[in-house]
Amino acid sequence: MTTRARMARRDWIEAAYQELARAGERGVTINALAARLGVTKGSFYWHFTDRPELMRALLDRWAHERTDEVLGLSLGSTGDPRERLRRIQALGREVAPIDRAMRLWAQHEPAAEEAVRHADRALLGHIAACLDDLGFGAGEARLRARLMLRSWVGGYLMPGEDGSDLYERTLEILLA
Repeated sequence: MTTRARMARRDWIEAAYQELARAGERGVTINALAARLGVTKGSFYWHFTDRPELMRALLDRWAHERTDEVLGLSLGSTGDPRERLRRIQALGREVAPIDRAMRLWAQHEPAAEEAVRHADRALLGHIAACLDDLGFGAGEARLRARLMLRSWVGGYLMPGEDGSDLYERTLEILLA
């Protein structure tokens, strides 16, 4: 059996995920993915009816991954809310390329916008819960959570900015 015969649906989704992070939504083409995977376009059509079906699967993966990762980090092995926030922040830096691509895609695709909104609601809820655990009132915790998310997203939307020190400083300011 050749590598081509063993190509699975999840392989196409993973390749699409990587291509989305690298080239944005418009870069996720059947030809580009087939080349990346070293297979023919026929393999794609074995697993998907069309590109929109792949893109829906890609959205599902991203939304599931984002909410599960955030939940695992914020409710994970530490009871310290500051440490949970640092972990969420570190994850945000790690996934910045795919998040950036998703947010840009969400500007013109309603399904992507809904996936981003859903993931953001979950993330904001976890950040606000950490801030609440630190003694901020509910309203203040929600406001600071929104400021935190906007700061992080803005950071990776600014070209040429690494900002790792800025992320740390922003967290310190918002926790003050």
